[in-house]
Amino acid sequence: MICHPEFDELRGDSESWWYATRRKLLREAAMQGIHGKREARVLDLGCTAQLQFDDPTLYRVCNVQSSLRTLAFRQIEGDPNLVCSRPEELAFTSNSFDGIVAGDTLQSVGDDVAALREMRRVLKEGGLLCLTAPAYSFLWSEDDEARGHQRRYTVSELRRKLTTCGFQIHRASYFVASAFLPLVVGRAAKDIFRKSISHHRHYPRPSRLANAAMATLLDCERHLMHYINLPFGTRVVCWAVKPPLVTEAATVPAWERKWAQHPLAQGSG
Repeated sequence: MICHPEFDELRGDSESWWYATRRKLLREAAMQGIHGKREARVLDLGCTAQLQFDDPTLYRVCNVQSSLRTLAFRQIEGDPNLVCSRPEELAFTSNSFDGIVAGDTLQSVGDDVAALREMRRVLKEGGLLCLTAPAYSFLWSEDDEARGHQRRYTVSELRRKLTTCGFQIHRASYFVASAFLPLVVGRAAKDIFRKSISHHRHYPRPSRLANAAMATLLDCERHLMHYINLPFGTRVVCWAVKPPLVTEAATVPAWERKWAQHPLAQGSG
């Protein structure tokens, strides 16, 4: 194992309760998107699901990340089929993937609408997109700035953008409701006592016991989301489908139909 401060930080993130729960959520969505399909392809945008299927003849995985640092780390960790590509300009042909999972990627791109349109372009008709993003702009913190985030979302905002980009919304819900109230209280306290609180690049890492407890709580939330949409949380989760292309019947004017039935004689003097 290579010891490097930057890689240690990424490794610590990958072992935290949120990253572990997000992997389970996105892997579940990936399996749903390729269910019953042979030679299926899945795009893991951001390398957050860390998809590795045992049988390469059934499923083919492409892990995409625009950060060279994260890409190098994922290569060291053994992720296959790594590609460096910007979300706004995906280096794949149209209609290439049966499913796309994007964990906490959309909030960091310059043009999120362009990124969503690119996801729709490379997704096959009927393909499933599952993405997560930080929720609520009032929860913005120094951690967002340190991680290069540019925005946070509400469910209605993300639904609207997905619909505008041509997706059909399957489900949309908040997630991580267990941490919502403590985070709101923490943000309010930080605003009140801003001068007495030092600015850290990231929040302090929880203990192993706290990490395990939060992972258990989020597993319960994840199973609960199979039945209901959560009304609040620190993350937004959306499942959307690229609808099949519908060929609309062209309306031909009456005068055009008449000329088509009785064309002028050619060469008449």
